[in-house]
Amino acid sequence: MEKEHVSMADPLKANYHLDIPIPAIITYRVLGQGIEFRRSILPFYMEYEPSAKRSKIAQRGEDDYVPGNIIEIEVLNFMTYNHLKCKPGSRLNLVIGPNGSGKSSLVCAIALGLAGEPQLLGRASSIGAYVKRGEESGYIKISLRGSTADERICITRKIDIHNKSDWHINGKAAPKRDVIDLIQRFNIQVGNLTQFLPQDRVSEFAKLSPIQLLEETEKAVGDPELPVKHRALVDKSRELKKLEVTVKQNSETLNQLKALNAEQEKDVERVRQREQLLVKQISMKNINV
Repeated sequence: MEKEHVSMADPLKANYHLDIPIPAIITYRVLGQGIEFRRSILPFYMEYEPSAKRSKIAQRGEDDYVPGNIIEIEVLNFMTYNHLKCKPGSRLNLVIGPNGSGKSSLVCAIALGLAGEPQLLGRASSIGAYVKRGEESGYIKISLRGSTADERICITRKIDIHNKSDWHINGKAAPKRDVIDLIQRFNIQVGNLTQFLPQDRVSEFAKLSPIQLLEETEKAVGDPELPVKHRALVDKSRELKKLEVTVKQNSETLNQLKALNAEQEKDVERVRQREQLLVKQISMKNINV
């Protein structure tokens, strides 16, 4: 297969309104049939009636895309592909095919092309292992929708069997740090299992505690202040618990001191009575004399 063009259908032209970005990949496997359905990594926006206090994170343009949507994927000599170019739709995208047809290869390309490390895929640990067997080098090219419909951001990652990666943004060489900053601008988090879930890390996702799931979900919803406020709330809660413990300890100490004071007051009263008896005794002796 020298060249393959894949057109992703766009089955969800939803009438409902979405303002929470869910840049996730979710895999469903039909046992015995080898069929997989995948939700694309591009920031997918579900719509509902937002409350008056909720601010929208992103707005769809006339092209029906939102900033950060993947509008084109191209790979050369990558895993099972000689050459592949596909254009995802603006909403939910499904990649369907039998085992070995390259569905996972496409997912790996998205993750690695968006500054992800090989380790997060749960497969090979080196980038060179993703070059198609028998080839020396390859590349991943991912085009993102910018802030406007006319703005297109193309990220290219050139790889070779010697584990070397060269990065380009819109055709110009760039350090990986610039690519990461660009990805973060659109809140794409390939290392967040609530956004991007490779099939080889499903068991890892299942082991996340409810607290970890909450934290990762907060990072995924798009408001950068939410995790910060949550951490501040957790810190305040810890401080409150410490203060409650201190208050309890002080209360117990106060009760102990009150009990001790009550005992000492009894001793003082007995000493006072003894002194009064001694005074009476001395007075009686003087009278007798």
